Amino acid sequence: MPMERVVREPLEIGARVAKRFMRRADYPRTYMADLGLQGVLWMYDVSGEARYLDFVLEVLKHRCAPPEYVYEWRSQLYLMVNYELYLRTRDDRYIGHVVETADAFRREVPRDRDGCVGYFFRPELKRIFIDMLQGYATHMARAGALSGDASFFDECVDQYAKFRRVLRDPATGWWSQGRGWNAEPEFVSPGAWLRGQGWVLRGMVESLTAMPEDYARHGEMLEMLREFALTIVGAQDARGMWRQVPYRPETYQETTGTGFFVHYLSRAVQQGLLPHEVFRDAAVRGYEALHGFVTKDGTVLSGSFGCGPLRSLDDYLHRPAAPGDPHTPGTTMLACAGRALLDRPPVA
Repeated sequence: MPMERVVREPLEIGARVAKRFMRRADYPRTYMADLGLQGVLWMYDVSGEARYLDFVLEVLKHRCAPPEYVYEWRSQLYLMVNYELYLRTRDDRYIGHVVETADAFRREVPRDRDGCVGYFFRPELKRIFIDMLQGYATHMARAGALSGDASFFDECVDQYAKFRRVLRDPATGWWSQGRGWNAEPEFVSPGAWLRGQGWVLRGMVESLTAMPEDYARHGEMLEMLREFALTIVGAQDARGMWRQVPYRPETYQETTGTGFFVHYLSRAVQQGLLPHEVFRDAAVRGYEALHGFVTKDGTVLSGSFGCGPLRSLDDYLHRPAAPGDPHTPGTTMLACAGRALLDRPPVA
């Protein structure tokens, strides 16, 4: 298959999803909308089409959030659109308060008895949540990159190591979604929810992207990524998808977690964080399966409903999916961009 054809198709599928997502610019500041904006920015990266960047800037205009806008850390628990825009524009105004906010984040965030960062609402419950782990760790790593202060990198790696000890199931390699929910401080949510695993991978790759290779604990973070990536590829099904509960083949093929996996495995391969063999093939197969879930009008099917940590494995096994779940546009655009990256030279 000619390379031109291989590269073009992900851009076309991604553009179809983007067209549907970009029908409005008045998105409120929610993590689901911001995930969509991250996907749009990656479509800008791989296509070079200014309309994608222009759209994100228009959304921020609707939000009355100019480049100098100061974001409080509680509004950046999962994603940082301002930093994403800095990466594309190199406009320092977008990052003027990132380090200051990160410092406040690590000083003020509640922690549980193991030192894991806790969910900010009802802090006395000391609940921990993998979605928030990845956002916090990424914020720390980026603050370290901007400031040169290695203590931010240390905090990033420390949190991943602590959460790994508490939430990773050594029998399966998958991470539970949280601990301390359902009014029981010791209760660890059972099983593994696919989109949650995608968030875990996101935090690992985004954090390593911000860390210099000569940072003393870079290898420790890299080892956690490689361990988890092997778990991921071991559960890919024959079609190339991953399942709602990834080690339970009777559960449905889920698109948001698959989209995260395709993008971040692709990024990790391109950046030399994961070896080309095995992981590139897994990402390609994942994309080839995933785009079959995109309708002609850009709706993405089979995206799991969102949830906090659930009480029983049965709850995860029967968590419903719906066409057009608000997590699907961003994760699918990310997957399309990741596939397009794989036909480009690796990052030097």
